[in-house]
Amino acid sequence: MNNSDSIEFLTPTLPDEEYQARLLGLNRQSFSSTDFAFDDVTTHVFQPPEQYAQVDHSFFHDGANWHFFYNAFDVSREEAYLEAVAAGDWEGAARNSIETGMGHAVGPSLSHLVYRELVEPPVEGRHDMLLRSNGWVFHHEGRFGMLYGVRGAEGFVGFSLMWSEDLETWESGDANPVLQAPPWAMPRATCKDVHLYQHQGVWLIYTITAENVDAPCMGLHSTVDWKTFTDHGCVFRTNPMLRGTRGLESPTVFQRDGVWHLFVTSGPGVWHGIGPSPGSFSGVYFLGHFHATEVVEDPAGDWWFTTDRKEESRRRNRIAGNPCFRGTYEDDKVLYEGLYLSHIRWEGDQPILGKP
Repeated sequence: MNNSDSIEFLTPTLPDEEYQARLLGLNRQSFSSTDFAFDDVTTHVFQPPEQYAQVDHSFFHDGANWHFFYNAFDVSREEAYLEAVAAGDWEGAARNSIETGMGHAVGPSLSHLVYRELVEPPVEGRHDMLLRSNGWVFHHEGRFGMLYGVRGAEGFVGFSLMWSEDLETWESGDANPVLQAPPWAMPRATCKDVHLYQHQGVWLIYTITAENVDAPCMGLHSTVDWKTFTDHGCVFRTNPMLRGTRGLESPTVFQRDGVWHLFVTSGPGVWHGIGPSPGSFSGVYFLGHFHATEVVEDPAGDWWFTTDRKEESRRRNRIAGNPCFRGTYEDDKVLYEGLYLSHIRWEGDQPILGKP
């Protein structure tokens, strides 16, 4: 199901002739370029406290400071957690939960973030008894909301809401969970890795799911009031990857100069592409061995790319003849390193990464 053609805010933002010229320009640039080397373009800027690693994340600027919210991931429990989930032992999985909340750091810039706290939503029921993490903060009608990912018994995966007056004290929404895998997704499909973007007064909610076993994809919902949500179907799909990240992860979507940009993790790293609207993308090219990225513009108009070292670590392990399979401690322990930052210089619609 995809009714995006009838939704005004999902229509192309440029005349087709202008968009096609931009697409051709990016195609020529990307065809002639190579992927970026991780160490050449990134600087390490944040390491989380002991016990919890950092992976998927989001940013919110309050007018003075950046608020950095990230998956606080207990890698040491992962194998026990996955064994319990595979056995359908939901109580055992809950006892070995690897994500009980969001790490929260604050700073005047993305390169000066100081850890503040672990935001732990309460367990509300069987829908969120396993995991509560991957939060994204937004401002709505005079208060702050946080849409965060939950996992529960019987394979439930979705999102719940919290609200705050000060970005410090949070209370649960009154209708959780608010989102789950859409009806067009395959049975027991995931619904995770949220990305929010406000366009024409409408909140666009991008999540990762799968149409079937052969088609991991990015789904799109929208809302204006955070009470009712419209499903716009699948807006980007791929095939399962046999090296690196198997499906899609960590999408970033935004508009810049009339063109819509997509950054997404799949296979050995991150891919970039553009589209004429927030519901349509015209292809992607490989950007580099990055993982769980976000792309943000600061108040001064500078653009930044954030990531972790996971796919770069996998690349190096393959070269060394020591491949570490996904879901193992050896594969995920690199996430304890935390956040890396790269500066973006735009050449037309192509992002050029460089050290800050």
